[in-house]
Amino acid sequence: MNIDVTTRVIRWRGYSKMTDFIYLAEVLDSITSTSKRTEKVALAAEFLRKVDVDEISRTALFLIGKVFAESDQRTLNISWKGFLNALKKVVDIDDKALSEAYEGDIGETVAKVIESTEESRQSALFSEALSIASVAQTLDRIAAVQGKGSVKERQSLLISLFMEASPREARYLAALVLEDMRTGLSEGLLAEAIALAFGIDSSLVRRAWSFNGDLGTVARLASEGGPSALQAVSVEIMRGIKPMLANPAQDIESLFEGQPGLYSFELKLDGARVQIHKADDEVGIFSRRLSDVTESLPDIVQVVRERVKARTVILDGEVLAVDDEGKPFPFQVVMKRFGRTRDIDEAFKDTRLVLILFDALLIDDVQLVDEPYSERRKRLEDIVPSDLLVERIESEAVDPAQAFFEKSQELGHEGLVAKKPDSSYTPGVRGKHWFKIKHTLDTLDLVIVAAEWGHGRRKDWLSDYHLAVRDEESGEFLVVGKTYKGFTDIEFQEITQKLLNLKVASQRQIVQVKPEIVVEVIASEIQESPTYESGMALRFARIHRVRDDKGPMDALTLSELREIYEKQFHFKAR
Repeated sequence: MNIDVTTRVIRWRGYSKMTDFIYLAEVLDSITSTSKRTEKVALAAEFLRKVDVDEISRTALFLIGKVFAESDQRTLNISWKGFLNALKKVVDIDDKALSEAYEGDIGETVAKVIESTEESRQSALFSEALSIASVAQTLDRIAAVQGKGSVKERQSLLISLFMEASPREARYLAALVLEDMRTGLSEGLLAEAIALAFGIDSSLVRRAWSFNGDLGTVARLASEGGPSALQAVSVEIMRGIKPMLANPAQDIESLFEGQPGLYSFELKLDGARVQIHKADDEVGIFSRRLSDVTESLPDIVQVVRERVKARTVILDGEVLAVDDEGKPFPFQVVMKRFGRTRDIDEAFKDTRLVLILFDALLIDDVQLVDEPYSERRKRLEDIVPSDLLVERIESEAVDPAQAFFEKSQELGHEGLVAKKPDSSYTPGVRGKHWFKIKHTLDTLDLVIVAAEWGHGRRKDWLSDYHLAVRDEESGEFLVVGKTYKGFTDIEFQEITQKLLNLKVASQRQIVQVKPEIVVEVIASEIQESPTYESGMALRFARIHRVRDDKGPMDALTLSELREIYEKQFHFKAR
């Protein structure tokens, strides 16, 4: 495909090291306006080629709506409410007018509001134009603010950005600050754009990204050093790495029918995924979302220090909450400890946690991700005692695997994970060599995008939830169903408060919210349906639990839901 990005998108003016933010906004407009993935990639690649090397890291992240890389522990700490308060100081608008202006896209709403009040911001016309670098610096300052008066200082810095922003710039500033970019340019497409921009094989870009966890840094390395710079990227201790994921399998029999051969079957635990890093006595623990949860888990830190017999490690495992007999508590009990930094001693007494390990990415400075699973497991067994290892069997036949599957249910676990002995470890990828088989119907990770006030006993709670998948093409969250089933009264109260804090608009009984809360949903069937824009609908949906360990980008995509829909017909007629 030939696409003239320069004439179609960007009006460069004697290009300099300080790239105006408006040029990024114009490129994002064009990326949003095309539905073709190849065009999105070409537009992003052309822009990356033109920005200065000192700006390329943040430019790459801004293109996909990220202020910081996932492996970066910094956050802006700006809530929707805090953002609204800042916006009201920039433009003269109340909650009602803002709600009426909202049509599903926060960025577009902010642009519309600022455009309608342009005259009241005339002083901003004489200030220095926003640049990518100046926006990045201000956002870094916001993230660094701590202590007394921090809310006011963050708000002041945010106001300074929007006072200088044109409506078009404000659209994407809002999307950045609120992590709600809807251009359809995913991380995967950005990786392709980096490869295209600098003439590098996309598999090498993805490999470096999987180890580094920062597409901004990968873009800079590709720009400065080409393929050799990316080949030198490896896993790093104390930098979280996305975990490898498993594909769902219907049952043991269908697994062997589809891919016969030898498997290692591990117990599938109902715990929280963790990644353990150790360098001598220093221990770091990262969650599935790469958040540093070390401080919340002092008991697990002690176990790692005392019982992992290697100088340096990066290990993959889960943390479970168990009773005095070792039986696992539900997932929600584990999550009460994650991210908690106060009253940890009390939490320690109330909730006993155990660490179970099942893979090794690095041991004694030797990277193992390219080694087969059988070798990684052997190396893991050499450095940790058996009670820290997940129980497993090896089998190439249905009957022994089925018996182990039934044992997992008796032990209170979710099912099994089947792994091919020759599989390498591919961070962040739902590969074709790991499969999960669960006792219950496989669940769907969906995002709540709106909620309705209930009736009768539930009248004071937001208790009917609009559930959505992520459309990778557009970046939109598309509704696939509604449900009011699954929560206790206490959970209704808790989630109502969380949703009200994420409120962006309301119309009669319906409150629209920022897509942030991920819930695990069970449905009896997936159907094609004209009712929703997604074209799909869930039958008899019920919320199983809230997934605090997952973010909206971890939610099911529309294409993945369609795949699951098609798989239904392997076992029944259409």
